Amino acid sequence: MMMEQPLPEPILFHPLKHHLGFLKDFAAQSIAWPEPELIRTFKRIGGSQLDLYIGPLSPLQIAGEVILYLQQQCLLMPEEYQSYLGAGGYRLCSLSDGSAWTLRWGVHAGRHVHLHPGRYSLHTLRVKANHLKTALAVAIASIKYNQPVTLPLLNQVRAGWLALPPVPGYTSEEGLGKVLELVLNKV
Repeated sequence: MMMEQPLPEPILFHPLKHHLGFLKDFAAQSIAWPEPELIRTFKRIGGSQLDLYIGPLSPLQIAGEVILYLQQQCLLMPEEYQSYLGAGGYRLCSLSDGSAWTLRWGVHAGRHVHLHPGRYSLHTLRVKANHLKTALAVAIASIKYNQPVTLPLLNQVRAGWLALPPVPGYTSEEGLGKVLELVLNKV
């Protein structure tokens, strides 16, 4: 049921964790999903911090630019790419919009180029995974059940869908409120 956008090999990228545009599309398109499927999907986001790309490039454009960069450097084959990553296990690649992307080794067959938005890069925000999951879940619940986003609805999805404790409140200037504003804007 997951609506992962197919990306060309050898790219491995998790847009549900790292791409705001994908998250917004996902929120709008997943409202008919049964709750157990949504809950499984939210778990894939994890529980720590992550970097969220908020820029203009689509996942497909990002993949294309990284592939072009690797082709130009003769690094598309697994052996050359792994050697390029070196002892540190990662490299950075700049894209046309000025964002930096972390290139890591991908462990899935045919997907050895694992992409992450660069930490503190242009068009990237560092967010808590639970804030991202909460914002996504309440955006979906709001559409699914035709309810406005309120603190009671937010805490209902935190408890029921995410197994997280309630929050006493939030502001749009920081943390949960900031992520919520990003996800809800034009969902």
